Amino acid sequence: MLPSKLLAFAVLSLAAGTTALAQMPLAEVAKLARARAERTRPDQEKKLSPFWADLQLDYRNSSQVLDARFAEIAALGDGVVPLLLEKLSPSQGGETARHLAANCRRVLERLDPASFLDALAELANGRNDVGRHEAIRLLGHAQVPQATSLLADLLDRTNGDEKRQVVNSLRRLKAVDAAHKVVPMLASNDRQVREDVLGYLTAAKAGAVVDTVVLALANEREDKVLPQYLDYFAAAVRANDAAARALLPLLDRDRLNFQDTKRLLQVLATVAPHDHEPTVRRLHQWLDTGDSSSLGVQAALSLRAIGDKNGVTKLKRNLDLLLSKPLRKRDAALYEQRGNLLFGIEEYADALADFEKTLEHSDGTAMTRRAYVGMMKCEARRKKLVPNLTKLMKASTFTVAEIEAIGADEPWFAETLQNDKVKAFLQNLAKEQTPK
Repeated sequence: MLPSKLLAFAVLSLAAGTTALAQMPLAEVAKLARARAERTRPDQEKKLSPFWADLQLDYRNSSQVLDARFAEIAALGDGVVPLLLEKLSPSQGGETARHLAANCRRVLERLDPASFLDALAELANGRNDVGRHEAIRLLGHAQVPQATSLLADLLDRTNGDEKRQVVNSLRRLKAVDAAHKVVPMLASNDRQVREDVLGYLTAAKAGAVVDTVVLALANEREDKVLPQYLDYFAAAVRANDAAARALLPLLDRDRLNFQDTKRLLQVLATVAPHDHEPTVRRLHQWLDTGDSSSLGVQAALSLRAIGDKNGVTKLKRNLDLLLSKPLRKRDAALYEQRGNLLFGIEEYADALADFEKTLEHSDGTAMTRRAYVGMMKCEARRKKLVPNLTKLMKASTFTVAEIEAIGADEPWFAETLQNDKVKAFLQNLAKEQTPK
């Protein structure tokens, strides 16, 4: 007799097939489903028989081979789902059986787990440790509200690594409805748990729980977790006084590295309310130190974003003054930072001129590459002559992939790359760059 979880899948599959079957009493549908499953099982077993040996391999050591096999098995269709589900709950077999279960789960991820949700629910609430773990992971691939509800309920009945997996599955679903149940886990003493929770809250853009996150940030003692708080506030919070006040102290302590400090200054541009006095005051204090690095540029641009243009004026005056000094007139870094500032305030022609100066005086590969990126971004923003942009692309010696990567975080640059003339240029460039 078919296990109940497999019978449930068979019933749903059969009942969905025709209107007449859907109107039958459930007992009759179940009887037909059982008969159909038993009749087709030998054929499905035959189809899967060439794959079982490979599916027992450790994915960490054979991922390339196994990924190809997963695609082949998935192409067989949902008829193989019941047999794969059976392998998720091994009663014996040790490490080999666990590898088989994990690899069967990887195939099932490709076969619309929402279509066998009842089977997953039974496994996730069952007594088999491996089966529970694999079902919880599969629920993260079932893009239906019921999957979120099942996972939220499991939060109350799981712990340790299993509970973390529930959170990670909710993260994959970007399931904001579970945020109020997950956010208390930020009080955990386990750093990895806190990181998983913040990852989920960021993916779900769960702004409704910001007050709890603010309190957690105030109590956070491990600096390695702070960048994930920044990610959360950037993704989920806008114009929030409490959040901005909680973030500002991080500028006063040596808890963030250079790049994360820059990220914090950037986050304040959207988290701080308009004309937020504490933020305005603190960022002006930053600029008053004479910082002309990219941190100073970001502080000035963040001030502008929340309504204070004086920061940009202050920094530009300082950069102009520095570049007027005989010993600094060939300082490529100063030209780069002024170019970044001018680009940020949409003065693209002047920014382009500064990036050209950066290129002229640069004596390092990294700065040269940044100068070319800046010039290409300026030309794309100016939307004038395509030949100017393609000429820069050619001169930069960037690969086509590197040029396209500029558009990964700049939608307008990605849009420029769709221009017919630019596309044609990149296609020809790709041919030139192909190894002979």
